[in-house]
Amino acid sequence: MIIRLRPWSLAIGLALGVAACDPGDVSALRERAHQAWSEVQTQYSQRADQVPPLVEAVRKKAPGEREVLDEVMAAHEEVVAIRNADGFLSEPERFRHYEEAQQRLSDALEKLYATIKRYPELTGDTALQNRLHEFQRQEDRLVVARSDLISAVRTHNEELRGFPGGWVAAVLNPKAKALTTFAQAEMEQPPLPARP
Repeated sequence: MIIRLRPWSLAIGLALGVAACDPGDVSALRERAHQAWSEVQTQYSQRADQVPPLVEAVRKKAPGEREVLDEVMAAHEEVVAIRNADGFLSEPERFRHYEEAQQRLSDALEKLYATIKRYPELTGDTALQNRLHEFQRQEDRLVVARSDLISAVRTHNEELRGFPGGWVAAVLNPKAKALTTFAQAEMEQPPLPARP
């Protein structure tokens, strides 16, 4: 009789364990990750909107820096072309392309900042300095949004791979899969040109 109780005990214990697991955890965590991704996209979009006026302000006082300005605008056009990236968390290759495009814009902006430092008429321009400080605040908000996304995706993926959440998700939502995110929260943020 003891031998017969063990398989039933194990089956009952497993059934109770799975029943205790909230089958909505993975779905709720996935929704949280998508909300965080939406915020990242919003912040990137706002950053992209600030690039053309910044480039134009520099172009007026440093027209000889055409190569740098053109590089910034080319990188800007690339990120604008892929603004609608709603499904990218589930598509690692498209996500990496998006991340690389954003990094190219960051790299081009770093060159622009270095260019601004070489021109006293730019570093002394109060309106431009105010624009640059607003741009830096935008970059700071973007770092926070990226950090939130990384945390949300990590939590989702851990739940999806763990026990019993992963098993419950496999049974109730077999199409559920791990999400992709940035490798790091912080981006290289070049220092802004100093005030004279």
